[in-house]
This record gives sequence, C-alpha cells and structure tokens, in this order.
Amino acid sequence: MVDDATASTVAPETRRPWLAAVLSFAFPGLGQAYSGRPRDALLFALPVVLLVAAGIAVMNGVAGDRNSLLSPSFLTAVLLVNGALLLWRLLSIIHAGLTPTARVVGRHRRVALGTVAGLLLTSIAMHAWVGVVVAELEQTLTQVFAPEPDAPAVPASTPEPGGEEPAPTPTPGPNRWADTERINVLLLGTDAAPGREGARPDVILVVSIDPTDRSAVMISIPRDTGWLPLPDDRLYPDGLYPGRVNQIAAEAALSPDRWCPDLEDPEPERCGREALERSVGLYLGLEIHHYAIVDMAGFAEMIDALGGLELCLPGRLVDREFDGSLENRGAGEPLVLPAGCHHYSGLEALAYARSRKGWIEMDDGTRVIQTDFDRNERQQQVLLALRRELAEADTLFELPGLIGAIGRTVSTDVPREQAGDLAGLLPLVTGPDIERVVLGHPGYVDLPLEPEENYLLVPKRSAVRDAMVDLFGRGQLSGWYLATYASGPPPARDTDPAAP
Repeated sequence: MVDDATASTVAPETRRPWLAAVLSFAFPGLGQAYSGRPRDALLFALPVVLLVAAGIAVMNGVAGDRNSLLSPSFLTAVLLVNGALLLWRLLSIIHAGLTPTARVVGRHRRVALGTVAGLLLTSIAMHAWVGVVVAELEQTLTQVFAPEPDAPAVPASTPEPGGEEPAPTPTPGPNRWADTERINVLLLGTDAAPGREGARPDVILVVSIDPTDRSAVMISIPRDTGWLPLPDDRLYPDGLYPGRVNQIAAEAALSPDRWCPDLEDPEPERCGREALERSVGLYLGLEIHHYAIVDMAGFAEMIDALGGLELCLPGRLVDREFDGSLENRGAGEPLVLPAGCHHYSGLEALAYARSRKGWIEMDDGTRVIQTDFDRNERQQQVLLALRRELAEADTLFELPGLIGAIGRTVSTDVPREQAGDLAGLLPLVTGPDIERVVLGHPGYVDLPLEPEENYLLVPKRSAVRDAMVDLFGRGQLSGWYLATYASGPPPARDTDPAAP
C-alpha cells in the first residue's frame, strides 16, 4: 500500500513538466490539462479557440471578403493579433513547464528548464516569421497597387467621316469585375538598363480573363509591330502610328497636351500609358481596363527568390549581338545558352526571354535563325515556367523574399481595394489551360519592305480581326477593324483594304 508521502513524491514523475510545456506550445492550455489543472487549461485555451473560430469565419467570408483580407486595417490587425498570441503562448509554456510543482528537482528540473527555453525561442522565431511576412505583404501591396490621382473617366474618341473633331465615346468607369464582364489587362515588360533607350517595353502582352467561364487568353504583340491605330486621326494621317508599338508611350509622354487633350492636366507618364492602352485596344478590338508594368531587372530578382527556373531549348542558342545589359554578359561577349533543359538563374532566364537575334544550332548542325517572334514565344515559356515554380515552391522559406521581389518588380493601376479580386483571378492566368497567341509573322504581320531604313512589321488586318473573332466572338469586339474609318497601312504593303 502506498502512503501519502510516497504518493506526493511519485505524482510529479507521472506528470512530466517538459511534456506539459511541449503540449502548451502546440496549443495553449493542453499542458495545463495534461498536468491535471482543468481550470487553468480552460483559461489558456478559450481565447485561442475563439480566435481560431473568428479566423475560420473570416477566411470563409462570414466576417469579411477577399478584398478586406488584404486591406491595411486587416493586415495591421493580423500583426497585433500575432503579437498578442505570441505573448499568450509564451505565458502558457512557462506556466505549464515551470509551475506544476516545486518538488521537481535535479535532472528533471534541468530538462524542464531546457525544454521551456527552447520552446520560448522557437515560438519567438515562428511569430517573428509571420510578422515579417505580413509586414512585407503590406509593403508590397502598397508598392504594387500605388494609387494614382483621381481623374474622371477617360473618353475614347473615334474619327468621324469627313469631320475634323473626333466624336467622344464614353468610357465606362472603374470595372468592378462583375461575373458577366471580361477583364483585359495590358502587361508591359520594361528594361531601362544602361545603354538602352529609356524604358520602352520589350514585352507587350494583353491578358484577357473571363470570370464567368473561368478562362484566360494571353496575346503577345511583337514590339516592332507598326501602323497601330490611334484614337485621334489628327495625330498622324489615317489615324495610324508610323512607328513601333513600343514607341507610342514615350512619344505621347513628350507631348501630353497633343496626345491626351481629353485628360485634365495630363501627366506625361500617365498620358503615355493611356495612349498605348488605347492603341493596343483598338488594334485588338478590345477595351483595355487595366495595365501592369513589370521591371525586367526586378523580374530576374523574383526568379532568383524562387531558386531559378527550368527552361528548355531545342538546340544551342548563340546571339552575338546580345547587348549584355543587366549584366548578363560583359560588353562584346556573345550570349550562349545550352541545348536541352537546364536550371536558369534570374539573369540567365531574362537573357533567354530577351534574346531576339542569332541562331539556334540543332543537333544535326543546322542553324535556325532567331527573330522577335521566337523571342515572344520564349517570353511566354518563361511565364509558364514561373507559374510551375510558384506552384511547386517551398514557400515557407522563400515567401518573404518572393513577396519583396514582387513589390520591387510589378506596378498596376488596379485599385488596392480590389487586390483580393485580382488574387482570385491569378490562378486563371498562371494555370496550364491559358490559351496563348503570338501575333507574329507570317500569320498576322508582314515583314517590312525596307528593313534597313525602318523596321516596321505591317499588320494583316483581316488575319488579326479573324483571330480576335475566334477568341472572343464578334459581339465582344470593338475597335479599329470594326468601328473606325482608319484606312489601314499603305495597300502596297499587302494589307486587307476591304476590311471595315
């Protein structure tokens, strides 16, 4: 028979303090319940249970929505709750591991003290990581969704037959992305590295998303495409721009009063974007709702934050005219990328996407000359590889760096309060089922007759129009080919003069 003195000595051995501390680390109150103190267990567990229930309700939309989850006030609340939960967890660990009994001495007490100290440090590290991620996310959202000055809706204008003044066409207000609407975003990749002319976009893509049938289309326009339509035919004859598409924004920014007379006190940078959006929209027959600009140097940083990308080439790529910007190669050194599938760093992936000259040397020794159209295809391959890496990434350790790189890389005019809606559409853009179209040669543009004097790709109006009809249906299109009187590029360049 065990007497009372023996029982008081054995009880602490059956309730290990170090295990109680571990349990309270896993969930505050569990260690107290294990130690036979139900009242203390309820005291520590109840606030956490209520907090978890509130979090589940918010995530399920009961007490919030996707946009509010990314609002500054909500993220600030997350930081405060994270700090409070850290203090509560530390208190629960100390209470469970160091206060079950004063009679735990010797080796058992040293084990308990060591366990509690390790758990305290682990808890601090865990909650600090959460705080860093949330703070980085808030900073990134502020950078990406930087607000612009308030301005009235921009009226698009179409030239009237035989008239001097363009007839303004009202443009809808902010697109709230209702389920019945298609969202069209102009994606521009810019590179203002030393030795390059300003920040003219190297990448010009239109991403069109249909929230109703959950589909997306990615349309690539070669940067040397010329003769794009302009909303005001007074700018150039026939309302056509006699330069490259990637020059429109820079030229409009130099003369905002001439290019954007409908904007009140237009800022040069904004006028440049508006002019490019309108011209690309008229070219495709789509209304461009938003833009997104990707800095190519930051894009390389974002790839490095993910640990690189796996990209493939059918043969060895050699580009002796690659300009070496962004420190991909030294001045005068050719760009050489190996055949097959390899792991690319950020700068190497950027070179893969930017090279547009040289050749690919196949296994049998033949050389396939590279053009801007091949580069457009590789650019889309990089975006798809980035999507795969994001889906497979070990984001636990990569997330803070990745979020920061995104903030230094991407900017858009999508309002901050719609960030949650945008996040809900991203899987459509990054998914494997997105349809990809490159409006290149020979299907959609003709090569220039005098490439040495002025390298302008001439659009095939009917081919581009038919492609857009196939993608979106004629009912959704409006623009150069369907609703203006622009006559098109000179007939000698083999365009379709019969197009409306």
